[in-house]
Amino acid sequence: VRGDGWLPQGDPRDRLPAQIARVRALRAEAGVEEPIVIGAITEPLYVGEPGWPVGRRTLAGKPEELAASLREYAAMGVHQIQVRFRSRSVAELTDQMAAFGADVAPHLDRSDQ
Repeated sequence: VRGDGWLPQGDPRDRLPAQIARVRALRAEAGVEEPIVIGAITEPLYVGEPGWPVGRRTLAGKPEELAASLREYAAMGVHQIQVRFRSRSVAELTDQMAAFGADVAPHLDRSDQ
């Protein structure tokens, strides 16, 4: 209850708003007034259209679409996200990371950094 951050592990996105509200309520009940940083681990990402089955929970698509989806976390009260990528090889992983940095990240809001 007195922690200064929370990073849920593997929780589906649709459960986060209620969980964040619960953490905030518990902190308020305990009289904790210091700020808290909320993190989230995103669904696996694939920048572009994969030519192989990446799994039903994977977010795949155009960079602008992925960025719009990731921005939803901020509306839930999440301050930082950890992204992970679907890939079949180290080369594909590094390509996905580069594509995210070049094509998705510029569409994310950095105004509060």
